[in-house]
Amino acid sequence: MKKVCLVALLAQFIVLGLAAPRTIAQENKEKEQKASRAAEARWSGVIVRLNKDTSTVTVRKQRIERIVHFDSATKWTKGTHNVDMSQFKDGDRVICLGKYDNKEFVASRIDLREPHMLP
Repeated sequence: MKKVCLVALLAQFIVLGLAAPRTIAQENKEKEQKASRAAEARWSGVIVRLNKDTSTVTVRKQRIERIVHFDSATKWTKGTHNVDMSQFKDGDRVICLGKYDNKEFVASRIDLREPHMLP
């Protein structure tokens, strides 16, 4: 009886010992994914102002307006296709993807979306 309990206990320690490193590795991977998601920023809404001189676009989402900065590396897209910045105008719905740099949102991609269909 003692041998059976001892073998069962030993088997549990072996199983837990093999599972622990996988759990730690999985937790580390999840932490890395959260950190990379935190580094990415996203803002969507309607263009209120597009200022080419200051390289900014003001996007309103409900009652909140956010200034999104862009540069020469910013990709202007419509779905999966690259488009020219001249196709974007006030009132267009956009999704801006990028990062925060010194509390400023700098877009790496600005995507032109179809307007919402109103009933």
